[in-house]
Amino acid sequence: MKKLLVLIMLIVFLLGACSKPEAGNEHKLLISAASSLSGVMEKAASEFRKTGQAVELSFNYGSSSKLRTQIEQGAPVDLFLSASEDDMELLKGQRLIQADSIVPFAKNRLVLASSADLTGERDFEALLKDAETIAVGEPESVPLGRYTKEVLEDLELWDPLDGKLVYAKDARQVLTYVESGNASLGIVYASDAATSKKITGMAEFPESREPVVYPGAIASDSKNQEAAEAFLNFLAGPEGQKLFEEFGFIPASGAGS
Repeated sequence: MKKLLVLIMLIVFLLGACSKPEAGNEHKLLISAASSLSGVMEKAASEFRKTGQAVELSFNYGSSSKLRTQIEQGAPVDLFLSASEDDMELLKGQRLIQADSIVPFAKNRLVLASSADLTGERDFEALLKDAETIAVGEPESVPLGRYTKEVLEDLELWDPLDGKLVYAKDARQVLTYVESGNASLGIVYASDAATSKKITGMAEFPESREPVVYPGAIASDSKNQEAAEAFLNFLAGPEGQKLFEEFGFIPASGAGS
C-alpha cells in the first residue's frame, strides 16, 4: 500500500512538471521593443491587461538593430516593436516576421535636449558648436544615431562636431548621458525629452524632417500569435494612440481618430 501511494505521488508530480512549461508558453507574450518605448510600454501593458487578456507581457529592450540581430540569431520572440523601418524590412526579407502583420503604431521626431535651460537660445548652430560634449546614438548600430547623423549632415555639422560627440549604445543611454550631466547636450527622441523630469531645455531642429516611423510585426515563429496580434492592435488603436500622445510620441497616421 505504501509503495502504491509513493507511485501515485510520483505520477502526479511528473504530470504537473510536464504541464507547467506549456501553460507558461501559452500565457506569456515575448516582446522585443526599441529602448525609446520603455516608458510607454509599462503603461500600455497595464492598460492592455484591463481589456481582459490573460497573458503576461515580457519585454526585451534595446536598439532596434540589436534586437533585429537577436531575432536573426534565433532569439525567441512573439512581437517586434521597432524604431526603424529599415530593420523591419531586413527581417521581412528573411521571412522572420509576418509581412502582412506589419503595422505602423507611432511616430517620433528628433530634438536637442539639455539638463540646463535653453530659453532664449536662438542660434541652433552656435548652441551645438559651443557645447563641450553632445551625446548621440552610435550611427552604425543604433537607429537614433543613424537619424542623427543624417540630420547633422544635412546641416553640414556632422564633421565639424566630430570631436564633441559622445556615442551611446541606444536611445535610453543617450538620454542618461544628458540627464546625468555627462554630456552638456544630447540629440534624443522628443518622447524621451518630454517624459524626462531632468530635461529642462529642448530645441527643435531648424530643418523640417519627416517623423521617424515605428512599425510593429508578429514574428514568423511566434508561439502566441493571437496575443501578439491583440497587443499590436491595441497599440495601433484609439486607446494605444492616446497613450503614445501622452508620452510625447506622434500618433500613427490614421490611428487614434
